[in-house]
Amino acid sequence: MRSKGTRSSSRAKPARKTPSEIAPNVYVGNWEDAVRFEGARFCVLDEAPPNMPPASHVPIYNERADRADRRNLDRLADEIQAARAKGTPVLVFCGHGKFRSPLGAAWYLHRAEGIPLDAAYSRVRAARPEASRTLRWVGNLEEILAP
Repeated sequence: MRSKGTRSSSRAKPARKTPSEIAPNVYVGNWEDAVRFEGARFCVLDEAPPNMPPASHVPIYNERADRADRRNLDRLADEIQAARAKGTPVLVFCGHGKFRSPLGAAWYLHRAEGIPLDAAYSRVRAARPEASRTLRWVGNLEEILAP
């Protein structure tokens, strides 16, 4: 008989693997993932915190202005591509892995694979369900998608 408060191993939910792999050796994650990750790390927070794990800081979104920065999104995609060309695993991370890092990872897929941003974002969400359900939080989405 099981003791009160314990769960049967057949009923226990497996822990989700984190960070989330969205393409071969390309991961999306949060701050905790970045601390443990071995490879190239890209922090996409608006401001680099003083205690940030060693990473390249590429701010892709300005919350106060409600605007994504297309130049920095392109720079992030280029830097991820360069790391991948060397065979280095890559992690794109933000604080919780729900808004900015999924956007940065989707932008990378959009650029690297030439797929529409919506399709790229769907791939990220398939690997990381806690990512925001929509890109509508990006105030200038139409602008960054313009050629």
